[in-house]
Amino acid sequence: MSSLLSYFDQIRHQWLAPSFGWTGIEIGCHEIKMAQVRKLGSRWQLEAVWTVDHPTPYVNPNHASSEELFGWIPIDKLKSGGLSPTFENLVSLKSLFRGRNCAATLTDGIIEYRELDLPPCGVSESHAMVCSEIALEKECELEELLTECWDLLQTRPRSQASCFATVSLEKSTALRFARDLMNAGFECRALDAVPCAMARATSMAVEDGEQSVLTIDLGYQQATLTLVKQGQPLLSRGIRSLGLVSWLESIATSFGVSMSDAQTLLFQSTGNHVEKSCENFEFSNPLQQKLGSYLQSFTVELDRTIHFASQVCRSASPTQILLMGPGTRIPGIDQALARRIGLPANIWSIDVSENLFGNQCIAAYAISAALSSLAFEAQ
Repeated sequence: MSSLLSYFDQIRHQWLAPSFGWTGIEIGCHEIKMAQVRKLGSRWQLEAVWTVDHPTPYVNPNHASSEELFGWIPIDKLKSGGLSPTFENLVSLKSLFRGRNCAATLTDGIIEYRELDLPPCGVSESHAMVCSEIALEKECELEELLTECWDLLQTRPRSQASCFATVSLEKSTALRFARDLMNAGFECRALDAVPCAMARATSMAVEDGEQSVLTIDLGYQQATLTLVKQGQPLLSRGIRSLGLVSWLESIATSFGVSMSDAQTLLFQSTGNHVEKSCENFEFSNPLQQKLGSYLQSFTVELDRTIHFASQVCRSASPTQILLMGPGTRIPGIDQALARRIGLPANIWSIDVSENLFGNQCIAAYAISAALSSLAFEAQ
């Protein structure tokens, strides 16, 4: 009888389990990206997406007199002011997504990521040591911090030390964003870190979990490189010099255009395919030269990361590259990196609902889609 009841409980759970995830909200200095996924058996489907630009105009000292439409809120103002400048737009978008629950992350380095070497100890002791180290560095009390850490499976000898990854955020900042989201009609059920969200997004797009994947989020403030295996982030780097904003500023200054126009030039689909951006710079136009220069810098950092990963994670040396984030709008970025690095490179993608319309850059919503999937872990 008990086994029969157990069987009916399983059937009941399958029928009542929600197929839609929470609303995933990725909050950055330039924009807020929102997504909701649906799970159909073992398959993920992107059901709804939207991007909200911050209304605050970007201030470029080289173009202070030009009319600028490129929204930007500096990190310090975003942390201290929360979502208040963008509040009204969020409220109006509530009807696009199912349910009130959401999961969020703060990009652009707002949630800080670090790797620490600690002497061998238990999990609770290591967590306490990490919290103390971060609090000391930030010159604040332990009670003022939200900190999480996990063991990194690194194999390079470190004088018998254990390597831990840690993410941290001030509680006041977390509560401010949670309150703003609630005022906009969303109940924040989880606050995730970018490397963890990138690992989840990788699992959604790459079926073979045994593969080691170097996942790259091409963001505005920085590019984040995370080595992922079996759904876990093994190491992560945030590289400010590869962020889109520094690149857009360079284009805007060189061509005497606004940041918005520089972004249009960078993302346009014709004439600047980066794979054609020149082995011979003398035959390239100025924009292609900048594309080629950026790719050279990117290649150097990727080579460094892959070399480091092969040393400290010998059983998890990357076999492919997965690209996500707004930078995937750059035409041919995957092919160009694959040719230079010598590893297969793919743009993040999952199935898309027929409800979505227009020419959407799906990979730009990878992190927010991964946040949406947290609903299924909470069941």
